[in-house]
Amino acid sequence: MITFDGVTKRYADGTVAVDGLSLEVPTGEITVFVGPSGCGKTTSLRMVNRMVEPTGGRVLLDGVDVSAVDPPALRRGIGYVIQQAGLFPHRTVAENVATVPRLLGWDRRRARARALELLERVGLETALADRYPFQLSGGQQQRVGVARALAADPPVLLMDEPFSAVDPVVRASLQQELLRLQAELRKTILFVTHDIDEAITLGDRVAVFRTGGRLARLDAPERLLAEPADDFVRGFLGRDRGIRRLSFVPGDTARLRTDLTVPVTADVAAARAVLEGAGTGDGDRDRDAAGEWLVLVDPDGRPLGWVAPRALPDTGTLAEARPEPYGTFVRGRDPLRAVLDAALLSPSGGAVAVDGSGRVEGVVTRRALDAALARAAAGAGAGTAGGAGGAGRADASTGTAGVPGGVDAPGTVAAAGEAAGG
Repeated sequence: MITFDGVTKRYADGTVAVDGLSLEVPTGEITVFVGPSGCGKTTSLRMVNRMVEPTGGRVLLDGVDVSAVDPPALRRGIGYVIQQAGLFPHRTVAENVATVPRLLGWDRRRARARALELLERVGLETALADRYPFQLSGGQQQRVGVARALAADPPVLLMDEPFSAVDPVVRASLQQELLRLQAELRKTILFVTHDIDEAITLGDRVAVFRTGGRLARLDAPERLLAEPADDFVRGFLGRDRGIRRLSFVPGDTARLRTDLTVPVTADVAAARAVLEGAGTGDGDRDRDAAGEWLVLVDPDGRPLGWVAPRALPDTGTLAEARPEPYGTFVRGRDPLRAVLDAALLSPSGGAVAVDGSGRVEGVVTRRALDAALARAAAGAGAGTAGGAGGAGRADASTGTAGVPGGVDAPGTVAAAGEAAGG
């Protein structure tokens, strides 16, 4: 555990970078410091490994005041990852990763074996071990930086905007890689970023700093989004914080229909029959949600797009149809935010649910999505993985048991109408 006890940093010119900071970074969790430029988040992080010395208060590491520990010895026991990796350009990848083990007296064979092990763990091929940093992409360099920080198996990792210098696609990949590693290693991680989306994706807890180095709010990300402390926090979170909250609601809270799909090998008459069967009885209340659209699937069960049978000729096969764009989400993994995104990409207003291999499991209609969003707004499903960043982590810890939702098999569409409030 890292403890900040009334920590202040004041420079000679009177500038206050950190003002009376008191908080705890729990063992085995990711705590994210976020805030505008100049708010003291990086200064606070650097006081943990004594790269910056406080002018007031104490920083404790597992109850020990870090000011009483020799700085080089302290830093050898703390992993440190910075922007653009900070690799030694004249050393190979393996030599970079083995830096701290070698400083600790490990022999070359053991240090290299550890480096190769960690390269694989962070998702890099061991064939890269003998390359130099300039021969790697930015994302690969950042992975090497993470591997180097883990080399001596430190209990604490300090990460100062480590992913800010890479493109958004690589950044998202690195974030997921960090979450995967954390699920395995359970390090105590203090992570600094200026990006609120990154903060709520990664953080078990998020600390929002004001300009002037004062703590504005410390809480689990879903509670932070639901209940901002004041206008400053509300403004920093942005106007779309309601959408971000959906990242903490499982996508399975939206009821699934399994009777709105049709194989590409079917003919038009068969497609119309499927639609008519799906719209019988109480299911008529859901007809507007389906929009008389069906999901066309290939012989392997993967989606090809939406089709509207009423727009097709009277005869012919669906192989001649021109499917419309569609959006998918992975059922059992993705949050309600992904379901909403998939629905917005679809002309039907519905979202296509697929399994981990990409095969269609069913459809969340617009009415079912509306019902799930209403439940989320009322607080239903807010108990997902307290503090877990992202629905992938929430699903891993809680599953989907007990959440409102379920699957409608063909002929049970009345339940869908009931769930939708029909």
